[in-house]
Amino acid sequence: MLTMPGGSTRILLVDVLPETAEDFEAAFGEGAASGEEAELVHVTAASVLEHTEGKPGERRPAVAVVGRRVPAPVGLIHALRPHPADLAAVVVATSATDSRLTTLPILFSTDLVRRIPEARAGLLPQTARELLEGVTRRRAETAVRAAAQRQLVTGAVMNRQLGERLLGEFLTQAPIGALMLDDDGAVLAWNHRAADVLELDDHGSLRRPLAGLFPPDARATLRQHLATAREQSAPGPDVVFERTRSDGTSQAMRIAPQRVTDSGGRERVLVLAEDVTDRLHAQRKLAERTGHALLSAEVAAAMTASGPLAERLHRCVRATADRLGADRACLWTLTPSGRPEPAACADVDRTTAADLLHPEHADEELVGRIAARQRPHLDLTPPGGRRAGSGRPAGSFAGYPLVSGGELIGVLTLSTRLALPGSTLSILENIADQVAVGIQRDRLLHRLRATTQALERPLLPPRLPELPGFDLAARYHPFGSGLHIGGDFYDAFTAPDGRYVLALGDVCGKGPGAAAITGLVRHTLWAAAQHTTDPEHVLGLVNNALRRQNTPFCTLAYAVLEPPSDPAAPAEDPSGAGTARVRIASAGHPAPLLLGADGRAVPLEVRGPLLGVLDELHHPVTEVELGPGETLVFYTDGFTEGAGAEDRREPEDLAALLAGHPSVSGDGRPADRVVAALLEDAHSWWGERLRDDLAVLALTRLG
Repeated sequence: MLTMPGGSTRILLVDVLPETAEDFEAAFGEGAASGEEAELVHVTAASVLEHTEGKPGERRPAVAVVGRRVPAPVGLIHALRPHPADLAAVVVATSATDSRLTTLPILFSTDLVRRIPEARAGLLPQTARELLEGVTRRRAETAVRAAAQRQLVTGAVMNRQLGERLLGEFLTQAPIGALMLDDDGAVLAWNHRAADVLELDDHGSLRRPLAGLFPPDARATLRQHLATAREQSAPGPDVVFERTRSDGTSQAMRIAPQRVTDSGGRERVLVLAEDVTDRLHAQRKLAERTGHALLSAEVAAAMTASGPLAERLHRCVRATADRLGADRACLWTLTPSGRPEPAACADVDRTTAADLLHPEHADEELVGRIAARQRPHLDLTPPGGRRAGSGRPAGSFAGYPLVSGGELIGVLTLSTRLALPGSTLSILENIADQVAVGIQRDRLLHRLRATTQALERPLLPPRLPELPGFDLAARYHPFGSGLHIGGDFYDAFTAPDGRYVLALGDVCGKGPGAAAITGLVRHTLWAAAQHTTDPEHVLGLVNNALRRQNTPFCTLAYAVLEPPSDPAAPAEDPSGAGTARVRIASAGHPAPLLLGADGRAVPLEVRGPLLGVLDELHHPVTEVELGPGETLVFYTDGFTEGAGAEDRREPEDLAALLAGHPSVSGDGRPADRVVAALLEDAHSWWGERLRDDLAVLALTRLG
């Protein structure tokens, strides 16, 4: 019951929403299944102070529920003056008030004031009940102490039954255990509740030291706790001590002592004893689950982070050793021969002799058996000494196999000189699964990267040819983290007739299929150009090859550079000996750009049908005379449609970017500078929206 002598308890609903009021009516109203009685009072923020008048500590016990409609909840709580003996508060935190409510935990303990997020308003009745129980309990304790002092001061009659001589009838019937001790800490009297929880009897418990009811390792601390209470007039702090009941079960007792004086001037110690076993076990279980959840989160974060696998595994075992309080945690992987070897280990303290106490080789045989059986292992031995024939000291040992997709990856082990809880294997199973999946994923990514590199290697030329009097530069930047095989490609080679062939294309699709088509296009281009570099001939053969394989389409920019017959002759030589001509054909590819020596840049009108779609096709050829300092630029659609066709740029935008960017520079690599500028702009423009490959090729005639 949430009632007590001196007035029933109240719950003040301060400007709460109707649905919240209904929740409280269901939990505390008449006919509530719990049988708990508490008066519900609906008040406004302006009138709530009228219901909390009086001296703090002596008012009618209450809990104020401050609703989300209260505009200044912090000021209202200060005005209410929460007190441990008669008033607590719970406030709903909204997005508008949450920042101001962060000061409450600094000013008030959670026993007095709590805040509940607006999204979890359904917890308000339970939270109010907990706060009300705390107020009721503390008020009862205060009443017990006051009654004991009054009885002693007025001189209680000493011929009553044992347990009432010093405590009186009220204390004897109090709902909390009460004991009276002499100066030496021996038990003089107790009430019925103390007899029940501490298993006291009339013959064996009278004059017995209270510390004798607790295990030897706790007695010195308890004596000091009682001595502190005798030295001060205020109540001593509440401390929890654990003991073992007669039936062998564990028990946690909250001991709160206070010095009192009887009418004869003799000092006594009044002790309030409360059985908090269930509460302590619940707190420990919650702490354990919280620790396990945090450990699981740390392991997940480590295994999904970037960086070398060895560093991530060490983070996992470090977190495991710290969170589970183990002397050592190790991750073992298997060598190609199947022998386990430690991949990462963490000791609780690297400055101690932990390495000598737990040498890696000491557990190797046991780890091998766990790996062979692929079953978890929990080994508990008495403390002290070492196992016969083992280099590992006695203590607790747990091991769990790492299995992912039916494949044994390794073993996770935990060793400690202390006892491991029964839940150890459960949390190890969770950690082992995460680590196994992470290692398997890392190995798979490694194989995929190797495969991707092997497939991409033949898609690009091993090196660009040297073109006397020209600077040739190209770049290819695949989308993704190195696991993506794109369809963009470029090529440049010298034909048998002395001309130079430049090509840049984009195959529809991604992945190995696109890589195969890219290889087909590149090698068909090269083979066709060995006969003649004529664009109509070469593009026709590529189209036929694609149609024969029934592949997706391909866009292509194809150029044939005819270098000047006399590089020393000026470009305007009437004989044409100093002229560099470039014949360009486009198969559905973005318009190439021509950057002049004066910094002006324009797209070239070069158009033609896609490859791999039509049986018969014609590609017009555009001829450009490339003067000194001029640059010809080919690029794929990643530069114009990097984030999708609905958010695109035009060739004129790229031309404007290159405008004012002189291609001739003192370093002799003007084409390389143009390529770098385009790539830098693309990454800056698209940012994280970039979803396509980027390929660019530039040719500059040197001055």
